[in-house]
Amino acid sequence: MRNVFVFTPAAKRLNMLLDVERRAWGTAGGEELEASSAKIKARLTSFREGITLAVVEKIPAGSQYAFRFDWDGDSTSLSSWEEGTKHGWTDQVHVATGNTGFLVGVGVNPEFRGEKFTHNLRFPHTMRISELLIARTLDNLFEMGVEQVIANARIPLYHTRPEMGVDEYCELRQEDGAPYDPVLRFHERMGAKILKPVEYSMEDAESRNGGCWVLYSGLFSI
Repeated sequence: MRNVFVFTPAAKRLNMLLDVERRAWGTAGGEELEASSAKIKARLTSFREGITLAVVEKIPAGSQYAFRFDWDGDSTSLSSWEEGTKHGWTDQVHVATGNTGFLVGVGVNPEFRGEKFTHNLRFPHTMRISELLIARTLDNLFEMGVEQVIANARIPLYHTRPEMGVDEYCELRQEDGAPYDPVLRFHERMGAKILKPVEYSMEDAESRNGGCWVLYSGLFSI
């Protein structure tokens, strides 16, 4: 069983963050999915504490970005990922004392997807890198004092159900009761609840440009 080290990176880890971004999103389609080096540098400068990096045997394995802002809990004010993050320029919307965390995106190097690892975090069992990234980011944000954490999730299997509207698709469940879409299933497994589907989130062919807001009200726990 391999081990992953999950931590908040210093500025000198920029190349590792860029490597994860390229590997995780560079072939996913849609220029918005891969953040530019300028955007990642701005995130490091504005809110380094909101970044989580995972490394396996000195290889960059995954990354998670987040920022803080003030939100009154009114879901009608939530529109697209593009608007919420200023097209990924989170330094423009980050508020150091914001009451709400915003998960910008989690990316995993394809080499490590699906594998479970031992790790340096508080959880007693093995976990996937995507789970560890979200869990540690939630821990950090709630320990900083946020009241809740939100994310605008991709819905990458939406293109397989062209007959459905986005609301109907995000309500679709498997026989075991879990969400049909793997990203929504992931967020629900990590403790989030579905808050609000939206027809337009960002340019993303797999998601038919749609997305779904999800809400975390507390720390991840098993």
